[in-house]
Amino acid sequence: MTTGLADELTVGSVPRHAARIMATKCALDDGRRQLTFGELDEQVERLASALVAAGVGKGDVVCAYLPNCIEYVLVVLAVARAGAIFSPINPRFKAFEIAALLRLARPRMIFTTTERIRTIDEATARAQQPATELIVVDASGGPEGASRPLAQMLEHPVRPLPAVAEADYFSLMFTSGTTGEPKGALATHRARMLWVLNAAIQYGLNDEDRYLGTMPQVHSAGLTFTLIHLYVGATVRILEHFEPVVFLDIVEREQISSSLTVPTMLTMMLEVLDKSPRPYALGSLKRLVTCGSPLPLPTKRRVLERISKQLYDYYGSTESNSMTVLKPRDQLRKPASVGQPFTNVEIVIAGPDGRALAPNQTGEVWCSNPSVMSSYWDRPEESTSVFTGPWFHTGDLGYLDEEGFLYLVGRSTDVIISGGVNLYPIEIEQVVTLHPAVLDCAVVGISDAKWGQSIKAFVVLRDGQSLTITELQKHCLEYLADYKKPRSLEIVKDLPKNAGGKTVKSALLEPKRRRA
Repeated sequence: MTTGLADELTVGSVPRHAARIMATKCALDDGRRQLTFGELDEQVERLASALVAAGVGKGDVVCAYLPNCIEYVLVVLAVARAGAIFSPINPRFKAFEIAALLRLARPRMIFTTTERIRTIDEATARAQQPATELIVVDASGGPEGASRPLAQMLEHPVRPLPAVAEADYFSLMFTSGTTGEPKGALATHRARMLWVLNAAIQYGLNDEDRYLGTMPQVHSAGLTFTLIHLYVGATVRILEHFEPVVFLDIVEREQISSSLTVPTMLTMMLEVLDKSPRPYALGSLKRLVTCGSPLPLPTKRRVLERISKQLYDYYGSTESNSMTVLKPRDQLRKPASVGQPFTNVEIVIAGPDGRALAPNQTGEVWCSNPSVMSSYWDRPEESTSVFTGPWFHTGDLGYLDEEGFLYLVGRSTDVIISGGVNLYPIEIEQVVTLHPAVLDCAVVGISDAKWGQSIKAFVVLRDGQSLTITELQKHCLEYLADYKKPRSLEIVKDLPKNAGGKTVKSALLEPKRRRA
């Protein structure tokens, strides 16, 4: 049995307290089976012991290529307790995308499902990496090749585990930069646990709460909200895929008190409520948190009227994690704001010279945050460039009003936010240009009532070639997750370029641009 966990603020210790004082209370529920806090803690201990016995140690990366499930949470906690670094792989990624992550992370082990083994094998071959041991969470038989079942590891006897410190690395979360190359944000146990503690206080959570986890665990916020609720002894109800009717039914039937969403989810729920022949009883929701992209005022008003008045809107990123929150009392008083800083977080608006600007002046958002990443994985120069002392440069543009409320006005990059997910045009452009009919292309985000933004591709064709949106989407799906495919296509004679040969994307949206 691991000792001294109370002395260090680590992710692996998240279920410990509840396991001691309320061992029989439900911790995880996926609608088919449940784990109590006692069972969760025991299985985490056994899996961590199995990882250590397999040679996994400090500095080793362990990946999860899984959908939302109970096993996902087990893996996160066990990897943390074993002292290794947890790194998620989006379950919607294809081999082309995964290969880039494997080249960078070089994982010691990957947890996945039976149906995803072939994709991992293809990604490994593309990455030209040695075969990584696969742990299959839904297999019941003996080991086959480089894989073995999770069930076998959960039978491993408990053994002494290495000491894990707050300063040790907990996670490697990948995000893409403006170059399209994946970047891994390294964060310590202390950074993640301070986010857990501050959020628990901010949102007023306790062991009577029941949280509906709809956000993918691969996202930093989705994972952290699960950890937050487990830490206070609340029950986490796991939903593998978001469906608005299912969400509303579960909230009503199971008296859900807490949930994290993105604006697209809220829009889809409102559509269901508008068409429903009966009203839903959603009064159990004590807090409905949204993040990822701005919530338009008309939608915000309808959410407050139809779903919950206890609406929170928070702003964060993979690197800087949670920074500000707009509380229910300010939703209509400051509707365009993303709120004020979390406890222990400071925000300044920096001008081109790095000096703090006065209220209502626009500049780059910098934050000083105990939950910020430590560095980018294997990118020392870039890691240094995004910090000025304790201040992290978010790359977002905004301003603070006289009350310290933050307003975002744009991004210093051309990131597209669709359905609360950051999409990076250059990655999509690289795939589009692989199509034999395409000579040149540019990808931009355009306004979309449902998704916030959708992907539009401007394409210059090779002589004598043609291309339809259906053909382009089919091509993209060979390489990319489906949510990254262009939703619209415009054929143009050429792309506007600046003197340096770089495409001027703002000009593409001008009404008088040249078309094919």
